[in-house]
This record gives sequence, C-alpha cells and structure tokens, in this order.
Amino acid sequence: MLITDSFAEALGRILHPGKLIVDTSAMEYYSMDASGRYSSGTSQILSHRVSGVVRPIYTWQVVEIVKLANEHSIPLIPYGGGTGLTGAASSVKGGLAVDLLKMDRIVDVSVEDRTVKVEAGTILANLDMELNREGLLLGHDPYSLPIATVGGAISTNGVGYRAAKYGSIGDQVLGLKVVMPNGEILRNRPVHKTSSGPSLYHLFVGAEGTLGIITEATLKVFKIPEARVFKSISFVNFEAGYGAMQEMFALGLCPALIDLSEEVAPTHPSKSISESLTKNITMYLVFEGYIEEVQSQVKRALDICRIAGGEDIGDQYTREYWNTRHDSAYQYKKRFIDTVTSSDSSPANIRGVSYPHVALPPSKVMEYREICDDICLKLGVGIREYCLWTHPGLFSMILVSVDLEALNGVSGLEEASNRVLTLAHEMGGSMEYVHGVGTKLSHLMEEEMGYGIEFLKRIKKTVDPNSIMNPGKMGL
Repeated sequence: MLITDSFAEALGRILHPGKLIVDTSAMEYYSMDASGRYSSGTSQILSHRVSGVVRPIYTWQVVEIVKLANEHSIPLIPYGGGTGLTGAASSVKGGLAVDLLKMDRIVDVSVEDRTVKVEAGTILANLDMELNREGLLLGHDPYSLPIATVGGAISTNGVGYRAAKYGSIGDQVLGLKVVMPNGEILRNRPVHKTSSGPSLYHLFVGAEGTLGIITEATLKVFKIPEARVFKSISFVNFEAGYGAMQEMFALGLCPALIDLSEEVAPTHPSKSISESLTKNITMYLVFEGYIEEVQSQVKRALDICRIAGGEDIGDQYTREYWNTRHDSAYQYKKRFIDTVTSSDSSPANIRGVSYPHVALPPSKVMEYREICDDICLKLGVGIREYCLWTHPGLFSMILVSVDLEALNGVSGLEEASNRVLTLAHEMGGSMEYVHGVGTKLSHLMEEEMGYGIEFLKRIKKTVDPNSIMNPGKMGL
C-alpha cells in the first residue's frame, strides 16, 4: 500500500520533515523479522514491502501517527528489535513500519516497590544493566536479550532462560500504556492485584500489536540473587530425566533455569529416534536466590536426580550453557543489524530446519514424544533434539530434512511440523509457548482457539474497524 504525498507531508508535521524513511534497504529490512532473514522464503514477504518507516520519540507522536494512519487506512506494523521467529513483525499488506527503538527511556526505577516503568523501545539488555546498578534484576532473559525490546517481548509473551523461576514476560507485567487504533491512550493502574473488573491490559500481552501499540510498561523486577549454583545431571534416558523434573516441580522446587535436553546424532531417516545413536541426555540446572534457599534446593534436586538414576557431572556444562546463552543474538546482530545489506536478507543457512515448541499437560509428554517419533520416521524427517525447558509441560524439538533433494525441498518437513502441532492440539495442548503466532502459525489459530478466534476477531473489528494494526497476524 503506497503512501501518498499528502500522507507523507502530514507525517512530516508530526515528526518534522525528513523523518519518514523511504530508503530501499531500510524498507526491505523493516518488511520482515528474523523469521524472514533465517529462511529462504522471503519473496512473499518482500512482495508486500513497507512503503516507509517512522521512528517516533514520544507517545504523543505515536498517537498522531495512529490517528493519521486510521484516517487514511494505512496499515501500521509496530517494530522493536526484529528478533521474532514467526513473522509477527513482517509486512503482509505493506504500509508503515513504526520503529519504536528511539522510545527507550527508563522512566522510573523503584527499589522499594521492585518495579520499573520503561518505554517500549528499550532494549532488554540495557534495561537489565540499569537495574543491576540499583541491585535489581530483570526476570525476562531470552536468547535475544541484547537486541529484543520490552514492547516486542510483551507483544509475543516471550519466555526466557529464567522463566522457571520468574515466569514469562507477561507474568512480569503490572501495567501498560497502549495507543489504541483510534488514537486514544489506554492505561491501567500498575498494582500487583486488583479485583476491579477484568484485566484489560492482558489483552495486549501476546497480541502482537494487532490491537494497539504499546509505548510504556511497568514491570516487576527482582533483587539480585545472593547466590547462584550451576549443576549438570546426566541421565541414561529422557524418561528418567522427565521423572526427576516432574518430582522437582511437584515439590515446589524453583530453579531459575531447568533444561532437559536429549541430543541425537545424525542418522538416516529410515531409523527411528530409539534406534539412533544418542549423544547425551543432560539436565542443565541453575538455582539462584538467597543463600539458604539455594543450598536447600540444590541438595533436594540432586537427591531427586540421584534416585531417578541421574549422575551429577559437575557445573562445567551448565556454566558454558549459561555463559553462551546470548551468543546467537550477538551473531544475529552482527550479521543483520550492524551491517544491513539487501544481500543478507534471505540466507538459506538453516533452511530445512523446524523448531516446534508446544505446551502439553505434563502427563502427555512421553506419549507425545513417541508419536512424534513415528510421524517423523514415516515422513523421512530427522529429529536432532528433544527438550523440556522451564516446565515439565513445555516441550521442544528440532526437526530436520535429512535429504532435501529426496524430499523435494522441505515439503516433508512442513508436513511433519504441521502434524506435530496438530497432535499437540489433539492431546489438549497448545501449539506454541515462546515465539508467538505471527504469520507462521496463523493457519492453525482456529484449531488452537476454537470459538476464541471468533471472539478475538470481534474485539479486533470493534477496536480497529479499519484493520490498520499489524493486519494479517494471528489469523486476524
């Protein structure tokens, strides 16, 4: 959708002349998120390239931009760090990308309240660094910490490495300031508990910018832990590690990080996972908090793992895991942000790989794993890793096309991905727990939500009748 001269002139009055960016490389960059840059399928995204980019500095500017866009029926795509992996920040119908990175003020840090009020464009790592100076810690710690923004994380309800202890970013939100599609500002009172009606701000947690643009958030923050202990436990099979993890959570143990991973060596697709050569099954554990808490939790966790047949193999592997957890984000930043060129827009370096992240009732995990093994075996798709991350019911896999030519591209992989996601629905689970829906999973939203998607569409139609807010995402 092209931006007219009159629209551009009106934007200039809001942002001052020259603030509308129409540079070709910039428009290409802002037409996709990491899902486009990490795949070979960017042509569809780029065929609907945004027609311009704006970088507001104040909420009042966002208000005026939204009012103007609503008047002219110009789609708006709120844009943070661009690290999303489902296309939530990609351009579907063209329009205007609203880059919020200049809205990066840390408005208030309250040590006594253990809260921070911060603008949506603030990069998570910068916020955490500022909190550390006050003896506080940001509970949300995703791989993308050095790049992702507060608003982007909330808009996908992201999960980070510390989620086992502190929850998702949505669990840490106390209040939001949101610019609605008509330009009105919605705020809530940022308190820890209220029973004064429904929690309206939760509508915007995980909404991917489809209902409004978040410009400010008040978050819970946490005291820097007195102690941190790393442990790595080796198990003879995944089921034993799963049992130990279940017992920990049943007792109420609360590690900051827990990751049970089974890595599988490459094998021919005619062999099932059970026939493959397993490299290792490791539980990575990090406990942090006050000294006595950490000591007692570590002791009980090790006892549970020992009874389940686990072997304490020290702290080296988990320390390495912890120390390198943001490395992929720094690599992404170096390649796609610090040196933006159009030639970098569609690498095929991880073509033929899929990363399902499903949420299941914990009692269904082992059955789900077994059926997935059978599905992938029949479709000639390999599984490189099984993982339980932050909770016994949050199950992830790495699926790979072992022979792309034999599979005619990635069709076998796509079929396997859809089938394991549908299987999660059939077993009472959810198709995604960490990255959001975007365009990648929107075709499954009716199956995911049932009547809920119709209800969500009615909300969307009511608050955004001209459908200017990030259209085409989440099946909306």
